[in-house]
Amino acid sequence: MRYSVALLLLLCSLGAMSQDVVLNKQRHFPKTVPAGNYSGITWIGGNRYAVVNDKSPTAGFYLMTIDTDSITGEILEARTDTFLTSGQPNRDEEGICYVPHSNTLFVTGEADKSIIEYTLDGKPTGRRLAIPEIFQTARNNGGFEALTYNAATHRFWTTSENTLKADGQKPNVERKIANRVRLQSFGDNLQPAEQYWYHSDSSLVKSTKGKDTYGVSGLAALDDGRLVVLEREIRKPSNAIGSFVHVKLYVVNPSQQQPGEVLHKHLLAEFRTRINLVRRNFANYEGLCAGPRLADGSQLLLLVADSQNQYRGFLRDWFKTVVLK
Repeated sequence: MRYSVALLLLLCSLGAMSQDVVLNKQRHFPKTVPAGNYSGITWIGGNRYAVVNDKSPTAGFYLMTIDTDSITGEILEARTDTFLTSGQPNRDEEGICYVPHSNTLFVTGEADKSIIEYTLDGKPTGRRLAIPEIFQTARNNGGFEALTYNAATHRFWTTSENTLKADGQKPNVERKIANRVRLQSFGDNLQPAEQYWYHSDSSLVKSTKGKDTYGVSGLAALDDGRLVVLEREIRKPSNAIGSFVHVKLYVVNPSQQQPGEVLHKHLLAEFRTRINLVRRNFANYEGLCAGPRLADGSQLLLLVADSQNQYRGFLRDWFKTVVLK
């Protein structure tokens, strides 16, 4: 009896944690989506999306067509249509969001610690978000990974992937602590607005060997003011066998708390992808966006994984959808 209860708890912990959430199967499209380092995604209407590649040859983004089932939200097809660029050097683009009223895209640069506006043909407009100075203390490869905008609330949201240097230490394989990050909003005037604290979970791994990376890699702003936060832990033992990515999707509601407070978070869902002797579905999900509504009004979320250019033939460019009922 005790074994049965423990098994049930384990299965529940690795699947959807809410009856109002549906996790669809991840898919990849090797014939229509070339190998890449896809790190951010945003919906621009219909079946059209813009996706950034943090190692693209120059600064820019891809336009993709992603067809999803209007009933289940499952991904039917995906293809890369074109790459649009300013011709300027790559900025380590990690996050992207679409702003309908200006018909433009904003793209984060982890290297230059800035968030810049582009037209839909890839040209910079000269405008950018006014980033608070504290974010200049972001660690290398731990800065602006996530970006989202919602037209109903007129708010941009971003955060650093890891704890800023000014705010303390970040987690690692030996230091099993939470990331303490600042969720920062901006208004349509591109000026900073509300700021809140967000605390990630600490590592699930007890071992202090190998490599363990944990952080906030995606945000999706919903019409009612809530935010979906993507936390993911990447575990890489010295041997690739046994590597996994553990993804957790949390929802927070800044409108119900005061700026400067630590946001209360509610677990929507969690799942794990892995490499072992029988499975190779390892997917480092870095991009998250709110997509179209389904036929019943449910909200579709899309996730995209960074395969490191399909690293050593082990990894794939995975896409996944999550349905919020």
